[in-house]
Amino acid sequence: MKFSVKILLILFGICFTSCHTESRPKPFSIEQSNLDIDSLINSLNTTGKKEKFLIKIDHNDQDARNPDRANEILKRNKYNKSSYEYKEYLYRMIYVDSINFVKVKKYLQTYGYPTFKSEDYRVGSAIRLVCMHQPTYQKQLELFPYLHKAYKDSLIEADSFSFLLNNMHRHKYGDSHPHAITNEENIKQLLEKLGLEDTF
Repeated sequence: MKFSVKILLILFGICFTSCHTESRPKPFSIEQSNLDIDSLINSLNTTGKKEKFLIKIDHNDQDARNPDRANEILKRNKYNKSSYEYKEYLYRMIYVDSINFVKVKKYLQTYGYPTFKSEDYRVGSAIRLVCMHQPTYQKQLELFPYLHKAYKDSLIEADSFSFLLNNMHRHKYGDSHPHAITNEENIKQLLEKLGLEDTF
């Protein structure tokens, strides 16, 4: 698993540098970025540990795309989105999303979608956020069957699942799907259009 994470990060780095004339921003570190992910996931042997893991995933996701920080950076750089500092901000977001993807996929393969109750809303939103923030529809599809099953098992509410599906629609087709009268009908239409009715 360590090897696949390194390959993934190298590919993101190549993609990032090929899209800009300036050199790629210097590497940065986040907690557990060099940890063996298999060992991390296998260590989540209690509900409390799983809860903390998912809260951390949610926190990293949201912290990486902090709009106030982005606005401050843009303001400092005269709203130049090609500035070194702003590109560093974007690179960090890509890095965090790629690490979160690998962690969440391994979590789902090992434990499935979380069934335990938590008072912290971030436990429920973490995996959906990671799925929505993947750069391509194909990457989203790797996590989607677990989310679809969770919806069918009443672990995800209709409005949240409908929002996720519309995000996937935008990734695939470039625009939003016209919302049906109810979330349930919207989900049905989106599953049919995306061909995802039978994903578990």
